[in-house]
Amino acid sequence: MGAARFVGLAAALLFLAVGVPAESFELPIHGFVEAAGGIRLENDPVQPKDATLGEGRVQLEYAHEWEKGPKIFVKADFLGDAIAEELSADLREGYFDYAPLTNLELRLGRQILTWGTGDFLFINDVFPKDYISFFIGRQPQYLKLPSDAAKVSVFLPSLSLDLVAIPSFTPDNVLTGESLSFYDPLSNQIRGMDAGFILTEPKRILGNTQIAGRLSAQVGSIEFALYGYKGFFLSPVGVKDPAARELFYPELAVYGASVRGPLLEGIGNLEVGYYDSLEDRAGTNPLVENSSIKYLLGYERQVWTDFTVGGQYYVEQMLQFRRFEASRPADGAHRDEFRHLLTLRLTQLLWNQTVELSLFAFYSPSDEDYYLRPAVSYKITDQLTAVLGANIFGGRRPSTAFGQLDRNDNVYLRLTYGF
Repeated sequence: MGAARFVGLAAALLFLAVGVPAESFELPIHGFVEAAGGIRLENDPVQPKDATLGEGRVQLEYAHEWEKGPKIFVKADFLGDAIAEELSADLREGYFDYAPLTNLELRLGRQILTWGTGDFLFINDVFPKDYISFFIGRQPQYLKLPSDAAKVSVFLPSLSLDLVAIPSFTPDNVLTGESLSFYDPLSNQIRGMDAGFILTEPKRILGNTQIAGRLSAQVGSIEFALYGYKGFFLSPVGVKDPAARELFYPELAVYGASVRGPLLEGIGNLEVGYYDSLEDRAGTNPLVENSSIKYLLGYERQVWTDFTVGGQYYVEQMLQFRRFEASRPADGAHRDEFRHLLTLRLTQLLWNQTVELSLFAFYSPSDEDYYLRPAVSYKITDQLTAVLGANIFGGRRPSTAFGQLDRNDNVYLRLTYGF
């Protein structure tokens, strides 16, 4: 019940804050107060709660930079979750920046790392994601999870190099049945809170430090980049013990490239990545994810004033597919050698850009499934924003990425006051 009271308190603070002028905030602290709620649109027999989202959140951020010296940045969330009935605090970011040379920058601490060119599609962005937050209607910023890392950046006139070391493994927050039902490949059925997986993370030893690198160049208005990564899959795509329902995170190396620049009065991007599954290069172990190649082609353009259209075509090619088929158990889920995925983003601004109508749609012609994210955002004042949206899923087979979420359709409302 404490969490429920916190949600009510956050809502009260939010509406009280509407009457407080922005000039009243004199401290060098910024952030927002938010109340958010969401409910299912249909009954799910394996999920006992109708609510998918019910929380009050306060985010605070503080930055300080010394003259000709280092900089610190801290961003923290304080959350009351009525669904889980708990209070929590989360350090979203907390890092130390220092530039010992004009072309050299060091960043140490908890930070959000974002690479690549995809719009809600990730190939060379090998850093942790929170897919649960994405599927229930939290702000898009919460799709990215922070990493405890050290980053070194070197800047040259038309070239830059980023090197990242992540000694502490942070996995993706994936479907495990705690709030959304999903397809369980070990039992070949849709499961909920009774899934009971054991997730075994890599040991925290120096030899398991994840290393990532990006070399980028600017040639005119075109951006080029090369990427490399050595670490682990961030989703538990390995099965250590089927009987004990124990999953693990296999070793992984990724090599990729991207290009982005003006194209036909818009912006185009192309990205590719080779995923080297180091624990199953031969593709003969059905308990470990195969190697793959991922391709992405995207384009975005403002068609008329305040109306923007963006589209992407994504392909994931499983390597050693014949060996995978030969080793797949007779009752194992069907998978295609090529998975195709199309996305469409539509954004229309109205009323002097105070209202935003948006739709982001995923559709896979190979999996025959889809995911729709319609939303309406209204900027009531300069500080107060309301967002009404939905997450709609569907598919012909329960084993596909979006088909498994068919009973998790939900609608949500967020009220956010920024200061």
